[in-house]
Amino acid sequence: MSDINLDLVENPVIKAFIQDQAKFPENFKLNICEDDEMYLFSLKNVKDDRDRALVRYYSIGRRILDTVKQVVEWHFGSFEKVPSFLDFACGYGRFTRFLIQEMSPEQIWVSDIYANAIKFQTEYLGVNGIVSTGNPENYLIDRKFDCILANSFFSHMPEKTFTSWLHNLYDLLTPNGILMFSVHDECLRAANTEMPANGILFSPQSESQSLDKEEYGTTYVSEKFVRECVEKISGGKAFVHRIKKGICRFQDLYVVTNELVRDFSELKFHHHPEGYIDVAAFTNKENLYLEGWVADVNFEGRVNELQVLVNGEVVEKCEPFYNRPDVAGYFDNDGALQSGWRCYLPKNTVGLQEVLIVKAINNYGLEWILETCTVKSLVNQRQSQSLLGSTQTKLKLLETQLESARIESEQKQSKLMITETKLEETQTELVLAQTQLEQTQNHLLSVQMQLEKTENQLINLKEEVEQAKCRVLAMESSKFWKIRSAWFQVRRSLGLAGE
Repeated sequence: MSDINLDLVENPVIKAFIQDQAKFPENFKLNICEDDEMYLFSLKNVKDDRDRALVRYYSIGRRILDTVKQVVEWHFGSFEKVPSFLDFACGYGRFTRFLIQEMSPEQIWVSDIYANAIKFQTEYLGVNGIVSTGNPENYLIDRKFDCILANSFFSHMPEKTFTSWLHNLYDLLTPNGILMFSVHDECLRAANTEMPANGILFSPQSESQSLDKEEYGTTYVSEKFVRECVEKISGGKAFVHRIKKGICRFQDLYVVTNELVRDFSELKFHHHPEGYIDVAAFTNKENLYLEGWVADVNFEGRVNELQVLVNGEVVEKCEPFYNRPDVAGYFDNDGALQSGWRCYLPKNTVGLQEVLIVKAINNYGLEWILETCTVKSLVNQRQSQSLLGSTQTKLKLLETQLESARIESEQKQSKLMITETKLEETQTELVLAQTQLEQTQNHLLSVQMQLEKTENQLINLKEEVEQAKCRVLAMESSKFWKIRSAWFQVRRSLGLAGE
């Protein structure tokens, strides 16, 4: 067995990340096995950028720990009160390396079909190992566990083994134990794919390069299917709770227990915030400009602040303050509308080779790492994006506006930026109002001219009416009109046709 060392201990990017995110950074186990498919999958997704792949790998492990910790604290109170923990389908320890910072390795068992993965974890992480099998009937364990996690395992199982494996793990629980497992909910399937009536859809496709795709593919299930499975394997004894998108805001997490120590309503689960850096560039005055978005989709959740750290030290803080309709649309959540942020780092605070960490923290204390990399790497990556070209004019404008505020007080920089942005919006509204006023005045002038024209026409019409009345009076007083009137009186007296 070999492992990927990659000089990780001396890697400044990884060192900064672990220093910030690990509970005990000085004892954190960095090494990664060269066969670790989760690391290789991350590396492929970031186009062979090693540092970004490593940060992604560790970040997901930390996020899974944050998720499991919420459930453990709800049921047990803390990790210290968990006598034994089984990490089933554990892989090469992406999550376990964080778990051993919460529990003693002697209390942790890991199990996977890859014997090499178990060898790596038992030797390097010091935990207990159990090599799994492809057939659930052959998985024979002679002990019980208080807490079992099967993360991203049932999201790959076909129907013929889904229920059997779930039954196996359920049977390994102590009377007061809990089982956590994740699945792909049916809402994640392709839009043009019909869900079978029984509530489980299997496709022979997965990220694994070695396992049989017919045995380990991609599975989607309905909540009804999962609940019926739990009902069946427990004989109606178990309690089950669903946390929608509980694993990295993607897979659903189900919690199963035979003894409901606390009601599920007391499990106040919270998701991590999310965010992204859209623009990273040096201005014409060599300041580092950052702009992006951060959002929180928890009920009554909010991003308390965004922090920028250079070499582990916080050098800038800000809050989201302007609207991003695209972000609100992406999350389909109006609460994510005011998610835009921007900040400046003066040139004397950051250099190209220094490590930058940008993270968002929500009101529940959960963190989202937007970036951990060198300044040079971040700027180079963002310069390749088309967004940068469209923001050059805005950068120059903002540079001028913020320079005077930075000189006056660096600590008030973020608040002044908000004030100046609001001023810009007010000025824009004023210009718009002035334009509308001019348009209204022009319209009023036009109406007044039309009114004067109409009044003149009315005066002329009145004169014509008076003239017509005079003509009628003249006609009625004439000798002809009198003879005509007498003639019609005679006709009426004779009963002839009227006028």
